Amino acid sequence: MPRPHGRVPHPRAGKIPRNVIIVAFVALASGFGQDLITPVLPVFLSLIGISHAGIGAIDGLLQGSTSIFRFVSGVLSDHFRKRKTFVFAGYALSSIARPLLALASSFGAVAVLRTLDGVGKGTKDAPRDALIADSSAQAVSGRVFGFHRLIDTAGSVGGPLVAAGLLFWLAASLPTYRLIFALAAIPGAIALALIFFGVREPAAIEKAKVKSGKPLPWQFWLFTIGTTIAMLTKINDSLFLIRAHDIGISPAWIPVLFAGFTLIYAVLSYPIGILSDRWGKLPFITAGWLLLAIVEFGFAFESSLTFALILFAGYGLFYALTEGSGRALIADLVEPASRGSAYAIFHTMVGLAIIAGGYGLGRIWDTWSVKAAFNISAIGSLLGFAVLAIMLIKRRHRA
Repeated sequence: MPRPHGRVPHPRAGKIPRNVIIVAFVALASGFGQDLITPVLPVFLSLIGISHAGIGAIDGLLQGSTSIFRFVSGVLSDHFRKRKTFVFAGYALSSIARPLLALASSFGAVAVLRTLDGVGKGTKDAPRDALIADSSAQAVSGRVFGFHRLIDTAGSVGGPLVAAGLLFWLAASLPTYRLIFALAAIPGAIALALIFFGVREPAAIEKAKVKSGKPLPWQFWLFTIGTTIAMLTKINDSLFLIRAHDIGISPAWIPVLFAGFTLIYAVLSYPIGILSDRWGKLPFITAGWLLLAIVEFGFAFESSLTFALILFAGYGLFYALTEGSGRALIADLVEPASRGSAYAIFHTMVGLAIIAGGYGLGRIWDTWSVKAAFNISAIGSLLGFAVLAIMLIKRRHRA
């Protein structure tokens, strides 16, 4: 039977679908551009005179705007059944905002551009996750999301290494940082071309009803609440990298460090995704939050370079355990017609927690101490772990 124009057939088990492969390489290109910027931005912000609280606030604005627009675009992509349109629009906005950081020189300018980047990230994230789920069979959702995270984070390894190479070659200075930001335009353009020419709307969303008529299950809400509690006090990546600088890692080596823990995240995401299809997603997610609490407690104290590297490796493992498995779990819990809305609600609640936490922990660092900030963060991660552990026990009891 001929394939309907512009649509992909319903997903089959045991195979990574074409849509997922293309979207993964879109994420690789965009992630390369994003993580040219991410590991060097905190030091750049310090050089132009922005405080720890300001850095935390900028990161919070990025994450918060991301989450708000995840809600909007997720719900709208369910309503209009147009995943690709929202994915393209989101990537386009981020691809424009990132290289413009090369022209920024004040808190206000950086805050506006990072907020616009967050709007772009939010616009594409929930529809992208729903598109991946709609293009895949539920029996292999962990494998599929693990594959996506593997390819995605490969860009997040390459980007920091290129940034580090430029810093070693040209020295860590404001002109070098601005050059790095400008180069982010290239992978952004590649990502847009891949979406425009390669991605098709999945058949699952075309056939799904606009509204399922059923409320989202309690398991989804409990998982969302537990993750939100944990993210309310999670130290963001920017402050982790500032802590690395405080411990004694030079600015030129910080992108290498970022690439290292991202490489751990990338390499482990796919096998963990495969195992989560066999053993369940929730045990891996729960273990990840316990691990993060240990890492945050470790960073509360002055430590040797070797111990700091071990902690960063644990941070990479945390992402591998939670990111792909968390997205796959949501896909398993809700019906196809509600996936965009479910991802929207999840990401919005988590992002609003990140807004409060990013600024609040930065203020605690500035006004109290770094030890207080990381200890509070670890306690919050333990609370999130406890909620997810309760959910895991309930599920096993029901089974």
